[in-house]
Amino acid sequence: MAKIDVSTIEGYEKMTAEQKVAALEAFETPAPDYSGYVKKDVFDKTASDLAEWKKKHNALLSEEERNKQANEEELNNLRKKVEEMEKDKLVSGHKAQFLALGYDEALADETAKAMANGDTATVFANQKKFLESHDKAYKAQLMGQTPTPPAGSPANGGTDYKKLIEDARARGDVSAEAYYIRLNEQEKHTDC
Repeated sequence: MAKIDVSTIEGYEKMTAEQKVAALEAFETPAPDYSGYVKKDVFDKTASDLAEWKKKHNALLSEEERNKQANEEELNNLRKKVEEMEKDKLVSGHKAQFLALGYDEALADETAKAMANGDTATVFANQKKFLESHDKAYKAQLMGQTPTPPAGSPANGGTDYKKLIEDARARGDVSAEAYYIRLNEQEKHTDC
């Protein structure tokens, strides 16, 4: 904050404290002199001159430079379209692969988009959903194909589990093989 020059107050040194307070309260600071600063009209004139020069510059641009700028804008637009098309192609390719694996349409589409966008959390979550539904359907299919074993042993006209185990092994059906081994073991223990 600026200090008051008390030398401009007449008789300040000889005044009492009350008189000094009264003199300071009545003191008016002179208005600042801005004559050395740029005035608004000078600023406005400079701004208008600058705008005029810019218009002249743009008018002086050759036809070649304008064509060059237009070509650059068109090239940037084409690049953006190509990037979008490449991304769509990538999503379509991923979707086709997921459908080939057995994904349903909606899950394949969602997973393909997530993979193209780098969203691995969604990809893994959808993989988990697929595996759970696939395993459930596969187990149901196996249970539907497994015949109900008849009561009794092979000697009494029952099921020959050894033959069923060998057939399952030959087909490479590990689940059925394990099932028949278990039934065979159960039958041995119940015959005892």
